[in-house]
Amino acid sequence: MLGTGSAEEFIDDAEHHNQWWSDGTSPEISQAVHLTPRSDFHRVLKTTNTYYTDDVESLVYAIYGQTGIGKTTLLHQLVAALLNTTDFLNQNQAVELTSAIEPRQILYIPLEDSLYQLERTGDDIKRLNQVIDYFKTHVAPRRGQKFILLDDVQALDLDEDRKAELLELVDADTYLFLTGTVASQVNYSNVKTASTVDKFEGPWPILPMKFIDAIQTGKGLNADFNEEFRSRLEQYQSTTLDGPSPIKMIRAGLSGNNSEVSLDTAVETLSELCFGTFNADDRDNFHDAARAYLRTGGILHHTDEPSIRNDLSKSHFLLFLYKELAKYRSIQQPENLHRLSSIAATNAGRELQYTALSDQIGVDRRTVDSYLDVLDEGIAVTESHDYSLRRYRRTRLYLRNPRHLVLLSQRQEHHGFEDYERQDILNPEFEYKLARTVAFDHAKRLAFTLGAHDVEYTETESGLVDYILHRDGYVLPFILSYHPHTGNAETIAAEFDPDSGQHTQPDSEDLRDLDYQARYRYIITDSLPKSVVESESLVVQKNEERICYLPFWLFLLIC
Repeated sequence: MLGTGSAEEFIDDAEHHNQWWSDGTSPEISQAVHLTPRSDFHRVLKTTNTYYTDDVESLVYAIYGQTGIGKTTLLHQLVAALLNTTDFLNQNQAVELTSAIEPRQILYIPLEDSLYQLERTGDDIKRLNQVIDYFKTHVAPRRGQKFILLDDVQALDLDEDRKAELLELVDADTYLFLTGTVASQVNYSNVKTASTVDKFEGPWPILPMKFIDAIQTGKGLNADFNEEFRSRLEQYQSTTLDGPSPIKMIRAGLSGNNSEVSLDTAVETLSELCFGTFNADDRDNFHDAARAYLRTGGILHHTDEPSIRNDLSKSHFLLFLYKELAKYRSIQQPENLHRLSSIAATNAGRELQYTALSDQIGVDRRTVDSYLDVLDEGIAVTESHDYSLRRYRRTRLYLRNPRHLVLLSQRQEHHGFEDYERQDILNPEFEYKLARTVAFDHAKRLAFTLGAHDVEYTETESGLVDYILHRDGYVLPFILSYHPHTGNAETIAAEFDPDSGQHTQPDSEDLRDLDYQARYRYIITDSLPKSVVESESLVVQKNEERICYLPFWLFLLIC
């Protein structure tokens, strides 16, 4: 019989991956301690701590994201934060779980590296059960919380019945953490099983670091943000730290459904944050950092060599397309996922006809739709649809990682952006493409925070309203005015008619009867008008409409 080994060999492999059982640490943990954690890590740690201090006995915490995005690093950092044998994250000492867990209470299994996928269907779960049973009976203390971390759960290729088998492994005093490549692989909240789990958390996506998180790392943005400033910035977006939280207040007011913070207050706070909280040097630093962020793509690397970074980023992305997404949806021609991603890179948010996409790929419209669906599930390429449904045969495609835009574009197009450091080569057209892509990605994040349904677009007689956030008639329209495509943004903003919106009922072609309202229109710009700077107010009046200018860096900061 072909296989990877006996139960004893799988147990030996688990001991190899959990060296902290005997040594209190491991090479992977030692490396993870020296990497700056991202906001996703802090969310996992603090949320888990809340359940722990509330005496929640069992928890399933689900995380998903692309190959190479940092899921494994996050799990290693979580182990490092929990272990009472490591000194990690002094700023989280107030979190009760930090440095509170004995090494033998933690089991980490990298399912792909441990070759569970080479076992026959059913035997993989059997081997996993044997390893977990060994951990519970021979390694972990008889009392106390147990933490089981299963990395790359997609290696098991589980259907709903076999998901139930996995869930049966979770009993009282067990917190189970799962990572996968798409949400459905780690979504266990609706799995029918005799096992009772107190809490399900997620699935939560791991994305490339957004702008404000990249600043917090203190690396790669060619701007002078010292530790004290970064601490203040963390406070500005948090309600759990002492002091004012203007970014949190802005997000609350923009949502339109917060009884304590009005939209007017949010817009006033934007001006105060821009001109009052931040001084001229801060604004210059943010401006330079935002331009640098377009190059880095928000990914942490273990090497400073640009060519190696690019090779790793591209290899991880293609591995994700050809292996993970293709396997997940049983796609026979995964190269078409690659081709659509390259089309998204070449066009960078330009309007495309579905018939043109079908002709170029050589498949019918339904197949193109299925490809785009799986790319969206993998948070690789996302569509933006028409706000008014008048151009429903067309779409705009955006890569979600700006570095992929560089790597999938033609050399002559991204000339000057091969390296991560700023060069003397000017390429404003490609910088605009990157800015457009990054702004869309951050608009998607803002939409999630505000509860908006999607990020759409619409055409006016004078030009494009690039990003429209909409929730049940409440509308936030954003126009991108970024050199060299500055155009007549104020005219576009004034022409935008929120009543042009049309949206269908869920699971129906019937239109919803909505009262569309847009009290402000927003212009995202890399160069504020002189009058705005002199008045220190981001709001101007154009005919009957109130227009709020947002520096590109400030828009990224609040998303």
